[in-house]
Amino acid sequence: MSLHHDLIEQSEHLAEREPTKPRQASLRRAISTAYYALFHMLINDGALKLVPSSPVWLRDQAQRAFTHGEMRSACEAFSRSSKTYSHLLVPPLESELQSVAAAFVELQQLRHAADYDLSQTFDRVNVLEAIELAKTAMADWNKVRNTPNSNVFLAALLLHNRWNR
Repeated sequence: MSLHHDLIEQSEHLAEREPTKPRQASLRRAISTAYYALFHMLINDGALKLVPSSPVWLRDQAQRAFTHGEMRSACEAFSRSSKTYSHLLVPPLESELQSVAAAFVELQQLRHAADYDLSQTFDRVNVLEAIELAKTAMADWNKVRNTPNSNVFLAALLLHNRWNR
């Protein structure tokens, strides 16, 4: 099984771990892990599409070049249908691709809150909704991952800041 599938399974396990009174630590890690499931799925596909298979370690190294901030910026542009990439896209932009981008932004915000904002309290219902958002984004990605626009999206996740100089 792939890392992103293992991570989404782990996030569900963390959210359901304590049956009656879930600990904040479990709920916070569940949100963070759900975000990382989507993150790793996208960087894996990005490396597969953008980097040759030889030498074998090149793709693993390329995955390290994706950054959270740059990916967020690209996802913000895709989620709101900005004109940033319109010259590269084949219209119409798939709604599933926009949903993946919007989910990435939302899950990253939730992860930041879960990892750094100790004043915020999480409940199981909201955490399970976040996990479902990640799972829906992963399913939406599977519907569009082989489209020309998904290729632009993956390249933008890596090159957004360089393309917008």
